Amino acid sequence: MPLKSPARGFTLIEALIALVVLSLGLLGAAAMLLESLRAQGQSLRRVAATTLLRDLAERIRANPAAAARYTTSSAGAAEPGCDAPGCDAAQLAAADLAHFAAGAHAALPGESLATVEFAPATGPAALNHFVISLRWQDPRADDAESVTLLVLALPVAG
Repeated sequence: MPLKSPARGFTLIEALIALVVLSLGLLGAAAMLLESLRAQGQSLRRVAATTLLRDLAERIRANPAAAARYTTSSAGAAEPGCDAPGCDAAQLAAADLAHFAAGAHAALPGESLATVEFAPATGPAALNHFVISLRWQDPRADDAESVTLLVLALPVAG
């Protein structure tokens, strides 16, 4: 009598174990995909904030006569019809700050807080310092995020 040959193929238990291992791998891949999407959104918000900060830094450098008026503590209301040829330096500074705040509100989620601090130069060869900060609260994150830029500008003679 010939011996019975061993069974070939997969049993139901082996197939179920393979399915469990495969599903765990797919769950891990889905978690990595979601985390990468969250990180991409966060980096896009940081790029937008950095672009806004650099734009304001260039506006400060372009209007050195009213450099001290760019602080958020001394910001006045900008006139709606204020354009570069028809404004004095102080009105242009207020319009630039209003543009900066509107851009921050449009580009960043939640409430954003934009601050500009000015430290005047203390010597004839020293540079003025502007610290421009933008802080926002992402509704999906626990911590507030912020971007800060230190701007060195030539002292204002006057």
